[in-house]
Amino acid sequence: MNNQEPAVAIIVPFGEWNQWVIECVQAIAALNGMNERWTCWLVPDHEPDENWSRQLPTGNPQCRIEILATGPGNPAQKRNAVLRVSRDPIIALIDSDAWPEPDWLTTALSHLIPGGSVPEGSVLAYVQQPGSCNYARTDPSAVGVVAGPNLTPPHDPLIRRVGGRIMESPLGFGEGSIRHVAVAARDVREMPTCNMVFRRVNGMAFHESLDTGEDMVFCADMRAAGYRVRYQPDVRVYHHRRAVFIPFMRQCYRYGRDKGRLRRRHSDGAYAWQAIPALFVIYLLLAPLISLFFGGGLLKWLPWLPLTAYALAMLAESLRLARSCGEFLLAPAAFLAAHLAYGAGYLSGWVRSGK
Repeated sequence: MNNQEPAVAIIVPFGEWNQWVIECVQAIAALNGMNERWTCWLVPDHEPDENWSRQLPTGNPQCRIEILATGPGNPAQKRNAVLRVSRDPIIALIDSDAWPEPDWLTTALSHLIPGGSVPEGSVLAYVQQPGSCNYARTDPSAVGVVAGPNLTPPHDPLIRRVGGRIMESPLGFGEGSIRHVAVAARDVREMPTCNMVFRRVNGMAFHESLDTGEDMVFCADMRAAGYRVRYQPDVRVYHHRRAVFIPFMRQCYRYGRDKGRLRRRHSDGAYAWQAIPALFVIYLLLAPLISLFFGGGLLKWLPWLPLTAYALAMLAESLRLARSCGEFLLAPAAFLAAHLAYGAGYLSGWVRSGK
C-alpha cells in the first residue's frame, strides 16, 4: 500500500478556446491541495494559439497542464480520449464554462477516499455476468462517484441568471433541480459530469453516441456495478448558464431529445417524470380541439383550466426564486420556454429512436 496522495486526472473537454476556459483553468491551478500528482487535462478541438497559450496559468509550478487536441467531438469522446492515455486512479470532471471552489477537489476526495490514499496504480474493477447487464462488485465498501451542485454565478448577467433559477426549481427541472442547489447529502441515481469525481473502474467509459445524457448512463453503469453515487453539497462549482431565450431553449431541447432517446431504448419507471414536459406540449396542441367539443358557455373554458393552474404555479415559483425584479419578470416566460423546448425535444428523441 502506497500512502501517497492519489493521482488525479482533472478533465476539461471543450471545442474552441475562449475566456471561460481560461477562467476555469486558472481556478483549477489555484485549488487548495494542488500537487504534482494532479494533472489538468485540457481537451480542445485544436492546440491553442499564442494568445491563449500566454493566458494559461504558469504561477504554480505544481499545476501540471496537459493539452490533448482531439479535433471535433462530443464531451464523452474527449473524456474517453484522456481515459485511454492516463492511468490515474481518480478522475475529476468539470465543464469548461464552470469553475471550482478552492476546496472542490480536496473535499471530493475526502468523501470518495475516506482513508486519504489509494494503492499506487490501483483502480476498481467489475466483472459482467454472462448474458446480462449485472455486474459483480469487487470493492463492497467503495463509493464510486462523488458529485455536488453546480451553482449559478451570482455576478452573471440577468439573462444568464434567469436560466439558473429555472434549473434550481423542482417545477422547472424536476428531480434534477438538486444538481443546481445545495441540499442535504444523499445517495442519488445520477449527477452531471460538469461536477463529478470518480474512482476509475477498469473497462468502464462514457457512451460516445450521446451528446448529452452520457452522465446518466455512466452513473447507471456504476450503480449496476454495485458502486454508490454520492451527492455532497460541499463539492461545489459555479457554472455559467445559457442566455435566455434562444441559447437556453436550444440547451433544453438537446436535453429533452437525448432523454427521449434513452427512455425509448431503456424503459425505466424511475424516469417517467422526465416525460411530463412532452405531455404538456401534447396537451397544448390538443386543448383547442378539445374545447370545440364543449360548445359555448363556460364549459368551453374547461380544457384550459390546467393551463391556468400551470401559469399560476409558475408565477408563484418565479416569486419564490427570483432575487431581483428583473428575474421575476423574465422567469415565467423562461419556465414556459424551457418546458416547451424540452418537451419538443423529448418527443423528437422518442420518435426518432424508434425508427
